[in-house]
Amino acid sequence: MDERDSKGEVEISLNDERTGVRRFFDLDTGLRHILAPAGIGVVFGGLWQAFVMPKVGEINLPNPIHGAFLVSLLLSPLLYRILLDDEPHRWKEYTLGLAFLGSIFSVIWLSGWGAIFCGGYGALLVWVWISTDWGGYDLPPFRYGIWHAFAIDLGAFAGSVFVYMQM
Repeated sequence: MDERDSKGEVEISLNDERTGVRRFFDLDTGLRHILAPAGIGVVFGGLWQAFVMPKVGEINLPNPIHGAFLVSLLLSPLLYRILLDDEPHRWKEYTLGLAFLGSIFSVIWLSGWGAIFCGGYGALLVWVWISTDWGGYDLPPFRYGIWHAFAIDLGAFAGSVFVYMQM
């Protein structure tokens, strides 16, 4: 069923959901599910690099990515409330999504060999794909936790490198 004007021509609106333009310019999704979790990772990873890593010693564990995930898990009910503001009792699902992918990334970063590829470059590729695909859907909290875990991982890596370069 199309909308025709008095001349019988079809009128297309840029805000029409069918055109995909509104989905492309969805700033709310971009801020809440892409930029905010990445910014949280930058802050947590940078602070971990600045204040914890000098005291850790030669073993360099837990590294800033581990620290960012640890702090994110501890603050996950608050992050869920701020970033999703969904049904309050479902924050545990969100935390499970963060913990699931966070533990996988923690093992990758512990492995040493290939960690920068799998935990950095590979994660970036998957995160970009997820961000372009999942943005138009109403997802369960577990998937949002996974999506945010990618952003926290990459943000923590970027934040720790930035702080390390400034020291």
